[in-house]
Amino acid sequence: MIKLAVFVDVQNVQETFERQGYGVRYDALKDYILDHFKLSKDEVKFIAFVPYKRDEDRRIRLIDALAFMGFRVISKVIREHPDGGLKANMDVELTLEAVLLSDYISHAVLVTGDSDFVPLVSYLSRRGIRVTLIGPGRASTSVELIRMADDYINMEDIPNVLHPRAGREVDYTQVPHVESVPEAEPPLEEHDGGDDLGISF
Repeated sequence: MIKLAVFVDVQNVQETFERQGYGVRYDALKDYILDHFKLSKDEVKFIAFVPYKRDEDRRIRLIDALAFMGFRVISKVIREHPDGGLKANMDVELTLEAVLLSDYISHAVLVTGDSDFVPLVSYLSRRGIRVTLIGPGRASTSVELIRMADDYINMEDIPNVLHPRAGREVDYTQVPHVESVPEAEPPLEEHDGGDDLGISF
C-alpha cells in the first residue's frame, strides 16, 4: 500500500546544481528518502518529471536511467516559442499528478525549489496531507515554499547525492537505453521503474 509519494522536479534540480558544477545521484536520493522515512520501496511511489530536447542524448539517457532506478518518469519535449523562448518546465504535469494521487496518500515529498508550487503545497496541506520539501539549497529554494511545507530538508546536506562534475563525466554507454523516445511526438511519455542502478548525473 502506498503511504508516500515523491515528486521530483528534475529540471529545477538539474539547472540549480549544474550551475554550481555538481551532478545529482538520484539513486542516492531515493535510498535516502526510503531510509529517512523508514519505509520500504513498496510503500513509496517515486515520480520524476523531465522535459527534454529530441536531440539531447544526455537528457534522454537520464530519462532511461531514472526509469531503471525505480522512478515513474513523466517526460515531454521542450517547446520553442516563436520569439526563441523555451517552455522547459513541467509544473502543470507535476501538480496534476499530485492532485490525482492526493486521495491515496498521507504524506508527499516535493523535490524542488520553485515557488510556483506554493499553491500545490497549500492545497495538499488543506487536505490533511503532510508535505516535506527537499530543496536544492537554501539560496535556491523559495522561502515561501519552505514556510508552506511541514518540513524542509536541504538537498546539499544529504550524503552522496551531489558530486563535482569536473573530471567525472558519466559513461553513457553503461546506461541501458530502452528506446523510450519514439519518432512520433506524444504529449506525455511515461516509463515504469525497475531495479536500482548506481548511476549519477
